[in-house]
Amino acid sequence: MMRFVFALALMLASWGAQAQAFPNRTLKLVVPFAAGSSIDLLGRAVAQGLSEKLGQPVVVDNKPGAGSAVGASAVANSPADGYTVLLGTNATFAVNPILYKKLPYDPNDFKLIGATGGVPSFLIVGGGASFKTIGEFIKAAKDKPGTLKYASSGVGSTGHLVGKVLETAAGIELLHVPYKDGPQGLAATMTGEVDAIFYPSGAAMAMINAGKVRPLAVSTGKRTVDLPNVPTIAESGYPKFDLTGWTLLAVPGKTPAPVVDKLREAVLAVYASPAYQAKVDSLGMVTQKLTGKELEAFVHNEQRQMVELAKRANIQPE
Repeated sequence: MMRFVFALALMLASWGAQAQAFPNRTLKLVVPFAAGSSIDLLGRAVAQGLSEKLGQPVVVDNKPGAGSAVGASAVANSPADGYTVLLGTNATFAVNPILYKKLPYDPNDFKLIGATGGVPSFLIVGGGASFKTIGEFIKAAKDKPGTLKYASSGVGSTGHLVGKVLETAAGIELLHVPYKDGPQGLAATMTGEVDAIFYPSGAAMAMINAGKVRPLAVSTGKRTVDLPNVPTIAESGYPKFDLTGWTLLAVPGKTPAPVVDKLREAVLAVYASPAYQAKVDSLGMVTQKLTGKELEAFVHNEQRQMVELAKRANIQPE
C-alpha cells in the first residue's frame, strides 16, 4: 500500500512539474484539411490566439485526407504531452464513425479542450449556372435523378453529409464527387465541372463577391450575419432542416490533466479576445464557447443525433 501511495505521489508530482513547465517550446496545431480551406483559416486564427495566451509559437500543420481521419490519427498517435493539438470537426468525432467501418483512430480516445466555432454550409453553384434559387436546383435534380453533381472535401465531410440529408429531405438523388480538399471542389463548381458544393461562406466570399459562384441557401436554421439575403434551406420548403458543422480542439487521451487545464485556460482567454471573435465572424462562422463537461455533453449529443440522422438518410458505412 505504501508503495502504491508513493508511486501515486511521484506521478502527481510529475504531472505538477509538467504543468508548471508547460509550454516551454513550440506547439503544433494539426488541421486535418487543406491550406486555404475554411477550417484552415479558422485554425490559423486559433493558432495565433493560443500563441498569444500561452507565450509560445503555435504552428499549423495541415494533414488533409479521409474526412479528417488522417490528421486525427496523427494526433492520436503523437506523444500525450499537450504539444500536438488537433483541430477536429463533427466529421472527426461524429460522422466518420458512421461512414467508416474501420477508423485509424478512436473518436472517444481524446481529451476535449474547447469548441472553436460552428460552420454553416451554403449550397453554392457557379456564377453562370442556370439555377437562381434552391427551388430551381431541386426541380432540376428531380427532372434528371442522379445527374446533378455536387462536390465536397471528401467522404465524411460536412458538405457530403449536408448533401445526403438534402437528398432525403427533398426526395432527390444527387451524384457526390469527393475532391482532395474544399478549395478544389469550389474551383470545380466555378468552372462547371460540378453543379454545386455545400461549403462555408468565409472561404468562398472572394469568389461570391466576384460573381464567380452564387450561394442559393444555407443549411442552418437561421440566416447568417455575413450573407443575410441568402435564405435557409428550412425556409425554402424544408422546415426541419438545420445542420451546422462544428470544430473543437482535442489532445490525446493520456495527456496529463494539468496540461489539459492549461490549454483550456488558454482557450477561455481566446474566447474573450475581440480579435478572435471578429475573425470568426469574418469567416462566416458561429461562435461556440464550450469547454470541459459542457463540451463533452455537446459532442455526445451530436454523436447520438448523427446516428439517428444516418438512419433517416439511409447512410451506410463503407
